Amino acid sequence: MILKSLKYCRDKGDKNEWRIEGNTVNGESEEWLTLNRINLIVGRNASGKTKTLNVIRQIADLLAGDVKPSDLIHDTSAYELLFQDGPDETTFFLDFRNGKVIQETLRINGTEKLNRAKGKLFYEEIGRELAFKTDDESLALSRRNSEQHPFFESLYVWGKNLTHYEFGGELGKSVFLKDINRVKKETRVDLKNGNDVIRILLKGKYLFGDAFAKDVVDDMGKIGYPIRRVDVEPLKHLPINFGLNVQETELDEGTDQMEISQGMFRALSLLIQLNYSLLADIASCILIDDIGEGLDYERSKGLIDLIIEKVKGSSVQVIMTTNDQFVMDKISLEYWSVIQRVRNKSVFYNYTNAKQTFDDFAFTGLNNFDFFATDFFARGFEDYVKDVR
Repeated sequence: MILKSLKYCRDKGDKNEWRIEGNTVNGESEEWLTLNRINLIVGRNASGKTKTLNVIRQIADLLAGDVKPSDLIHDTSAYELLFQDGPDETTFFLDFRNGKVIQETLRINGTEKLNRAKGKLFYEEIGRELAFKTDDESLALSRRNSEQHPFFESLYVWGKNLTHYEFGGELGKSVFLKDINRVKKETRVDLKNGNDVIRILLKGKYLFGDAFAKDVVDDMGKIGYPIRRVDVEPLKHLPINFGLNVQETELDEGTDQMEISQGMFRALSLLIQLNYSLLADIASCILIDDIGEGLDYERSKGLIDLIIEKVKGSSVQVIMTTNDQFVMDKISLEYWSVIQRVRNKSVFYNYTNAKQTFDDFAFTGLNNFDFFATDFFARGFEDYVKDVR
């Protein structure tokens, strides 16, 4: 199941509320942010790239039951989501104010299964809806029952298995383990925050054997980090702690987690966790903020190409952000969603909602970055011709 479309409004009663919406079509706001299986969100600083990923992460946490609306910094918001699962479409709407849920609806292929304001919930075993009530601080989805309400399960699983990596952060570089033997017995590792990389490597080797570590080694080589092995070993300067250790091809001794450069460690951490997600077949949506941050151009481009290659043949959706000119130049526009800040809105332009503009750009002879830098994505071919005249 993938997230096809999203609407979001924060603090609807406030004239300065922040919103996410799509491109304006024929003078009318399209409202929906449309997404594909592979997405690269590009935009200037402060345009809303990170905010958008945080909004998606936030609704995932709500659907998974990991947080309640009252736990959020912005406890007044409204979401509308459209999911695609094969031929089936699921529409979910959630509106909460001051941490209290006001409305929650769910439709499968247009058929209403939940309407919280009306106090109606569909029960599969009897084939009809019944009255229900739940506390106003929790989602009705928290009442999920695989037999009575199977339509809740796919939303819960999507939310629980979404992963979020802040590539510009540490990705677990300062996190170590003292006991590695218990990891094999753990039933679940934490893929949500990107910091559990040591456990994930150990768990991956335990579940999938040496082939798992070999995949990581091969992938590191593909992006310009040639290594012969990756393992978990005692740290050289903190031997009571365990961390990652790589054998670089050009060095005689291993390099441990404290000594690996930040850029190399970010790439290694992401590839360990991505390979685990794909092999375990548990990822639903992967969010990667500031992809390639701290890497040189060739490695950034190589990493994105590798992610696209690995995700293409899977059921996983990936949403990445960047404002790196060199990365933009080399990543096909078919994956782009350009974000533009218009007062209190983050407006998105992509191949779904602005196809003609994207197609027209091919005739300019310019590089991909110019599509973004000249605002061609918003102004189109006619305004571009006026400028060049």
